[in-house]
Amino acid sequence: MSKMRILFLALALAAIPLVAAAHPHVFIDAEVTFEVDENGVRGVRQHWLFDEMFTRALLGDLDLPLDDSAPQWSEKIKSGAFDYLKNSDYFTAAFSGGERLDMPEATEFEASLRDDNRLIYDFFIPLRVPAPGMFRLAVYDKEYYADILLKEDAIAYANTSDLAAKHTIRDEQDLAYWAGFNIPRGIHVQVGSPSGVSIPTPVPPGSVQKKVEPSFFSKVVLQARAWQKALKEKITPLGSDIRDNPLGPAFWTFLALSFLYGVVHAVGPGHGKSVVCSYFLARPGDLWLGALMGNAITFVHVGSAIAVVAAAYLILGAGMGGFHEAAKIMQPASYGLLMLMGVFLAVKAVLELRRGGILREAEAGAACTPGDVAETRKGKSHVLLVSFVTGLIPCPGAAVVLAFAVGLNILWSGLAAMFAMAVGMGLTTTLFAWAAVGARGATLRMAGHNRTILNWSHALLTTLGALFIAAFGAGMLAASL
Repeated sequence: MSKMRILFLALALAAIPLVAAAHPHVFIDAEVTFEVDENGVRGVRQHWLFDEMFTRALLGDLDLPLDDSAPQWSEKIKSGAFDYLKNSDYFTAAFSGGERLDMPEATEFEASLRDDNRLIYDFFIPLRVPAPGMFRLAVYDKEYYADILLKEDAIAYANTSDLAAKHTIRDEQDLAYWAGFNIPRGIHVQVGSPSGVSIPTPVPPGSVQKKVEPSFFSKVVLQARAWQKALKEKITPLGSDIRDNPLGPAFWTFLALSFLYGVVHAVGPGHGKSVVCSYFLARPGDLWLGALMGNAITFVHVGSAIAVVAAAYLILGAGMGGFHEAAKIMQPASYGLLMLMGVFLAVKAVLELRRGGILREAEAGAACTPGDVAETRKGKSHVLLVSFVTGLIPCPGAAVVLAFAVGLNILWSGLAAMFAMAVGMGLTTTLFAWAAVGARGATLRMAGHNRTILNWSHALLTTLGALFIAAFGAGMLAASL
């Protein structure tokens, strides 16, 4: 393999995971019905079905029973959870004529439980689109805390007029989020022709959609997302058995599945992989330091979630609402510190290059320089500092599992599951760290036969790795403000 190809692969390793700090922690199946009258579309009715773990966590948070016939049950969910979604336009975006439409406040809200104890939201958004006309609508959470699956075969019309309506479903490339890994499905609706008169298939003006095959990494993310959803479905029923028999078989299955959930959870975007890859391309390290950083980040990440959930429940009495408010405060601080740390590493790399670079303490052709060895040995405290800053943001996934355990009064089992999840996440993150350590070492060994190439390869890896960290921190800081 050529030197340039190895260098390219090393740099690509830093760029691959630089996509997000979030994963889906809530799974929603969404059904959409368009209501049409003689003037056009008068609104959109939505039916959301949540996963059971979130259902139990939310009800426990609001101190509500698993019984939708309880007094004011739906009203308490509306005021305690649903009304907050107004700030996110109910995860609904609508566009007409190239302009995004203002999202009215939802009405006719009703919460209920399905037979399998999964929470249902039914609500109506009075979104008026006059006929004749065409618009598109997408239901998605760009923050990616909620994974919303549009039930395309359940799209329907409640039509009280003689107007015909027709729709197509398309990938909305312009709404892609988290570096394009997630592309919402949009519903393109045309309404206006009298019934019995053919209307053309709705297609956005001047656009012809091309079939876009998902990339390898997109496929990996989608598969990880499906596995997470399946694991949550298997974990949730174990809660009641653990409550009845705390150390029975269900408890140990709970821990094993939590470990696997952590492994898969960390495969998706974020959770420190961008930082560990960039860090070990920017600085020398070995397998031990890689394992230390991979596990330190995830344990701080999960540990901060435990601390914030404890404060939200025990001190503030605010439940998951308090968790989200605390997370909003901690996110900008963590991202800002990460950005400054990346800038510091980049400046240090430039100054090192001006002093002669990696060759100042090495002979030409050395595969591993004395300077690298010395830095590796003294890198423990620096790795722990970077890990603390990176992992400071509490993990919402861990918070949901812990809130689920609190709601079922199996707190100690929930804490044990947090440990198992952190171990699983740490394993995945460590593998990324080791890949970065190996990529840096392979690049410098290949370049070691030429003093100039060695020096510039080291400088390029060190500087770009640091800049990746700074860019990640700056980008996430801007998104969190």
